[in-house]
Amino acid sequence: MRDLNNMTVMITGASSGFGMVTAKMLVEQGANVVLGARRVDRLEALSQELGDANVAFKEMDITNKDQVHALAQLGIDKFNKIDALVNNAGIMPLSLLNAGRTDEWDEMIDTNVKGVLYGIDAVLQHMLDRGDGIIINISSVAGLRVFEGSAVYSATKFAVRAISEGL
Repeated sequence: MRDLNNMTVMITGASSGFGMVTAKMLVEQGANVVLGARRVDRLEALSQELGDANVAFKEMDITNKDQVHALAQLGIDKFNKIDALVNNAGIMPLSLLNAGRTDEWDEMIDTNVKGVLYGIDAVLQHMLDRGDGIIINISSVAGLRVFEGSAVYSATKFAVRAISEGL
């Protein structure tokens, strides 16, 4: 296992759940974290809890490529590097296909697929230039198996697997 001391990790979807827990665990191990999410009030509270010296955060919508790039740049500006990306932001509205919730389908594809690509795009060249980097794309068991009501969600998570393998 790598020494996490002074490692800089960018985390999307960091205001709750897996992203927030990951940020806490990384800082406990000596890492710096660059946190992005839509709920800036939660990011502010998390930053105060973890200590401002180890944290950079920015309100960010994963579906906005420019905002994702700005988050990566914030981390580079504050910590001089991004060592790892945890592509965690995602949504999971579930419904049968015959419900015709096409707006939800668009939102899932924009968030769960394009958002992953935007995260990768924001850090990949920086990592290649440095000759080192880790990209972790969070998928789901739904990326291995389709469950009732999860056809579109599963499709997005199958896509995350394919993108990860393609890296």
